[in-house]
Amino acid sequence: MTDYAEKIVNTEKSADGAGSSVSAPAISIIVPVYKVPEQYLRKCIESCMSQTLDDIEILLVDDGSPDQCGEICDQYAQRDPRIRVLHKENGGLCSARNAGFAAARGEWIMFVDGDDWIDADMCEQMLEPGTREQVDLVMCGITREYEHSSQDYKFYLRDYTTSGKVYRGRECRWLQQQLLVYNCNIAVAYSKIIRRSLLEEHGIVHDELLRQGAEGLEFNIRLFEQIQSALFINRPFYHYLYNENSISSSHSEENHRFVIRCFEKIRDLIETSSNRDRLLPWFDNRLLYVIITTAISGYFNPDNPAPFSEKKKGYQQYLQQPIVQQALQTDNLRGLSRQRRVVLFLIRHRQFRALDAMGRARKFQKEHL
Repeated sequence: MTDYAEKIVNTEKSADGAGSSVSAPAISIIVPVYKVPEQYLRKCIESCMSQTLDDIEILLVDDGSPDQCGEICDQYAQRDPRIRVLHKENGGLCSARNAGFAAARGEWIMFVDGDDWIDADMCEQMLEPGTREQVDLVMCGITREYEHSSQDYKFYLRDYTTSGKVYRGRECRWLQQQLLVYNCNIAVAYSKIIRRSLLEEHGIVHDELLRQGAEGLEFNIRLFEQIQSALFINRPFYHYLYNENSISSSHSEENHRFVIRCFEKIRDLIETSSNRDRLLPWFDNRLLYVIITTAISGYFNPDNPAPFSEKKKGYQQYLQQPIVQQALQTDNLRGLSRQRRVVLFLIRHRQFRALDAMGRARKFQKEHL
């Protein structure tokens, strides 16, 4: 961790503009910041500052943002001594999370994306049972925030309750499998607190070569390989802001490659996992969701300005990748909605005109959420 910390250009600005030697807080909240619209960044930071648990530190990681984000972070650091700002060269989401982790002092680590926000009692409500039950990890529910509406995620976990369900031993291997179940919604870095000692002991950091794509899933596969206990609270303390123009919701050849690279690494991790037999049958199922999304929200997204012939050619080349071809052959379609099964049928039968029409229909549907 020391080598990484040395890469940080300017670290640990607090209320007096210098590093402080205070006792270790209970939770370190790490917020990567890059080109976040001001109203969302302020809402995110203020939601962290408003925590009912005072024993926290807030690490705002300015990942070389070319706008006013860094200055906004510095303004808040002048107001609250619990805030430290890390200014670094741009390296991507994983790099920013790692920079925050390298500087963190808390017993627990929490990741919050810069355009999301958290309920005021999130830290308190997660820390108390996590400490009481002496678990490695605490997870909570998520609300997806659209422009005109909100929707709570559904979590298909075993025997959970709003007061918390503890998983130990073999149950954690089952939880690791659920990471690959698309509708389970736990394969993200946020909406969790993680014991820092566990991450340090096993060298678990985000893979910066993967940048942004399925990096959260890959991180969690390695994390859940090591945990011996976890707790899930079915209360949506975390608010995820849906952005239809985000990387995962738009066409980007580069990002499509990043996502496939993530899944190639995940496949390699599964092959060496002690939980291989449980994980492997669900790998292709999870990749199907990516293949479907890449068609509808990527290549055949109406916002992709390329002519149809180029969209078709690009997606045909995407489908030629061995890992994609293998996934398309799986018969594990559990969890796929009727709409996704229709799209999958069109993909398997190379009905690209129909996929283009589905892309337009999906765009209309998102705009009216």
